[in-house]
Amino acid sequence: MSDQPVRISPWQEALLPRRQLLRAGAVALGGLTLTDMLRHEATAATVADRPAKHCIFVFLNGGPSQLDTFDMKPGAPDAIRGPYRQISTSVPGIQISEKLPQLAALAHRYAIIRSATHHLSAHNSSAAYALSGHSPGTDANISPTPNDHPTYGSVVARVLPPPDKMPPFVLTPTFLFDMGFPTPSAGGGWLGLAYDPFPVVRNRMMNRSPKWEGKLPIPEGLQLPPDVSSGRLSARRSLLAGIDDEFARAHRQASSLTLDAVQGKAFDLILSADSRTAFDLSLESAATHDRYGRHEMGQVLLLSRRMIEAGVRFVTANAVSNPPNTGLSAFQIWDTHFDHYKLYDSHLLPELDQSLSALLTDLYDRGLYDDTLVIVMGEMGRTPRINNSPGGGRDHWAKAYSILMAGGGIRGGQVYGATDAHAAEVKDRPVRPDDIAATLFDRLGIPHDLMLNDVANRPHRISDGEPVTELYG
Repeated sequence: MSDQPVRISPWQEALLPRRQLLRAGAVALGGLTLTDMLRHEATAATVADRPAKHCIFVFLNGGPSQLDTFDMKPGAPDAIRGPYRQISTSVPGIQISEKLPQLAALAHRYAIIRSATHHLSAHNSSAAYALSGHSPGTDANISPTPNDHPTYGSVVARVLPPPDKMPPFVLTPTFLFDMGFPTPSAGGGWLGLAYDPFPVVRNRMMNRSPKWEGKLPIPEGLQLPPDVSSGRLSARRSLLAGIDDEFARAHRQASSLTLDAVQGKAFDLILSADSRTAFDLSLESAATHDRYGRHEMGQVLLLSRRMIEAGVRFVTANAVSNPPNTGLSAFQIWDTHFDHYKLYDSHLLPELDQSLSALLTDLYDRGLYDDTLVIVMGEMGRTPRINNSPGGGRDHWAKAYSILMAGGGIRGGQVYGATDAHAAEVKDRPVRPDDIAATLFDRLGIPHDLMLNDVANRPHRISDGEPVTELYG
């Protein structure tokens, strides 16, 4: 065993209690030196239960109905059961909605959690809980603050080594709002702006053109103006760096340092041909576009796969429908207080079935499945009883809802937890957002009880839950 000092990267330091790093070459840890421990970690990465390298968090904003998707209750009254029937899947004994036939054929690839639950009811508070694993402490239409708990991708970007010339954390196709309030815990929160996601925002024309062919453009921020070459931009960067050096000597403030970090990442992305290529969906074949679906949900999940393939650590994919004006409803997300079945029939369920099944199949065929954790969930479910709104609807319900997890060491073909006869209450093995957070971090090789410091150097625990290890396999 060599006693030479071991070089510790920031992400490795973040994963180890500080007192274990007092001596960088001979830290006693249960009889192991630090060199032993890092060698063990490298060896462990070759075994079947190695940590996942990436995560795609498919967020079904608004909250899909558990009764109409993954937790069918065929024995319930019509006013609770609804018109859909359950169908068999590729796993004997597991049934899901008849509106998800392609996903039914892939049930052996994913796990269904039927016992997700929490105590909130408003969209923004529930979304903040779902996106971070930390309850915001209030049940209202809250707005983001610098003290919000960071979202999962921000924590991952802080802890794990970043990809080369790619952002560690991407969000697409748009930031979310409810009643005019931006969704909290969608970015870096108390970690700072440097850990906000890189947004791949939808093309504004996409919303207005019924002839849209399902192609998200390269983000405008990654495209140079016609009169600015890469060399010219590099020269500008050098000039700006000199100005910033003078400025920094006079203003050593946290905001300045954060701006510098974000600015540096932006320059790297703009100058990288690899990053621009990764975002260019026009490089995909027509057959691939068709397989995912030439609608926003399909193209967002196709982009998510391209991001993972290019090395991005974490993608938040806000999987909402963006159809042309059909006259059905103002709701294009999963918040179906009215026109529930019209929207489920025409857009939401067909698009989810097509795009998600394409993603799971594509990840598997490309050898990315085992290294990529996929989590599909909303911030809540929907009421068991169908309301009397026009077209029928289901309202907010967080006491019991379903979550789908796949890849990244999750054992497919299983159902975890159970609800009562009306999918109204959890009766077996409840899973809170805190536990989803702990599971996500654990599968990515991040200790779920890790402490990170905020921009004011105050410590915070990244999760207060426990990993659902029964899902592993």
